[in-house]
Amino acid sequence: VISFKSRRMTLDGEQPSLTGDLTIKGVTRPVTLAITRFQCMPDPSFRVDACGARASVTIKRSDFNMGKFAFLASNDITLSLTIRAIKETPLLQLASNAPPM
Repeated sequence: VISFKSRRMTLDGEQPSLTGDLTIKGVTRPVTLAITRFQCMPDPSFRVDACGARASVTIKRSDFNMGKFAFLASNDITLSLTIRAIKETPLLQLASNAPPM
């Protein structure tokens, strides 16, 4: 299982980034993902604001106990992620299809 829990997003400056904890094979390490694309727009399905991003980070396989087949692959690997976030909306509002407040 691979999971990422964000702590902070920075959109200003030369390189937007997303900082958080990456967990692979039960090992958690802090990482900073470089955001290469970020866009927000209304989501027609849920009638809320949604944002999408593309992000990447290069990690060392050995830092996450991924030593299997080490002789076949580089220790440095790049993870590329597509992220979609929807502004939290009360379930009652989603169920009623009422426009967001």
